[in-house]
Amino acid sequence: MNMFAADYLIKSIFPNGLQILVQPRRYARTTSWGIFVNHGVRDETKESNGISHFMEHVIFNAQYRSQSELARLVQQGAIVEAFTTKEYTQFSVTTVPAENDAALQSLATLIRRPSFNTSLIETERGVIDQEIKTFMSTRKSLDEWVERALFGNRSLGLFTLGPRENLDTFNEANLQERYSTYYTPLRTVIICQGAVEGTEVLEKVFDAFHDWAQKPTSIPPPRFEDVPQMIGIPTSSQQVSLYVAFRGPSLTNIDRLPFSLIADCLGLGVGSRLWNSLREERQLVYEIQATPTTYGVAGYMTIRLSCERNKVREVIQVLLAEIAKLHQGLDDSELERARTIRTTGLLHQHENSRLMLPSTGKFAVNGLTLFVDTEIQSLKLVTTDDTARVARQYLNEDTLAIVAYGLSREELLNSVA
Repeated sequence: MNMFAADYLIKSIFPNGLQILVQPRRYARTTSWGIFVNHGVRDETKESNGISHFMEHVIFNAQYRSQSELARLVQQGAIVEAFTTKEYTQFSVTTVPAENDAALQSLATLIRRPSFNTSLIETERGVIDQEIKTFMSTRKSLDEWVERALFGNRSLGLFTLGPRENLDTFNEANLQERYSTYYTPLRTVIICQGAVEGTEVLEKVFDAFHDWAQKPTSIPPPRFEDVPQMIGIPTSSQQVSLYVAFRGPSLTNIDRLPFSLIADCLGLGVGSRLWNSLREERQLVYEIQATPTTYGVAGYMTIRLSCERNKVREVIQVLLAEIAKLHQGLDDSELERARTIRTTGLLHQHENSRLMLPSTGKFAVNGLTLFVDTEIQSLKLVTTDDTARVARQYLNEDTLAIVAYGLSREELLNSVA
């Protein structure tokens, strides 16, 4: 077997603390470059909530709207992305190999020489104001409400966009201070995946970033609450969107993979337990989905469904009864099906450098290295006893939170009682 037919990765840490991960792909036709800054919503307080996302907008659009290399790459068909998560901020470019140098230099300029001028700040303030109004007026906000229900009104429970009133407090001074504190080599990972040569990439990244310095600073650890609760968002509709969630293991916890397999068995498409019991047997819902989410400090499972208002109580009763059955663990056939589904998803993701980039970055900012082959082999080691133990530990009333879009909190509590 040729060792280079397998998944491999080159990792280097420069003297200034900057971490670089290079993953050459032998048959790739494009290259994905990503810069991951260990700065997200979990680093905010109620007063500063939204500043991570605001900074991402200002830093990215200073280059995107100018006559820069980044703007030229977009015109040439490159896929350029920037987004903020609860844990990190990502800036990325996916392009053809001929533009690799331009992609790297564009990201270096974006990160190392940001512009916080007043005109740009005011423009982004208006853009984000509209983003908040749009986001909060639709069901798109429900995933954020789930994390509020699970983690309270701090850290992971804060909304990525932040409240509208905080927008007016962001200015050149506090953005520059935030940048100096969090946008440092020691808190940054550069990832390159696709059609590249490993040692050549390291040399070019070193030339672009070796003199990036940082000043000593003290950063408080993120804090979050463990207060699962019920949240009702009343509407006039007769249809209710229910998001039922359970606190689960973190990204670094050995229970992460059994937990994900349980979620897949419970509500991943046709043939899953909830699909059979809620749709096929009782016709209470049309669609249902269960998905796991992991962060460095916590994790959870969300079950998403929609039903008629007068069916909410029955839906919740059936759902919780299915959860209770999981305490006996998955049977062998269910476990094998869940393994196969998750393995297929991992392999599909692995073949696309752009899709793989966020997962690689998420692991890296949490001090881990993601190898798809390792994930697949670890899935094979999960037993039915593991799933029973994990289900009993995490899927219970103490970890349960529910968000209902279409009911008041009082109506929701009556439906659960």
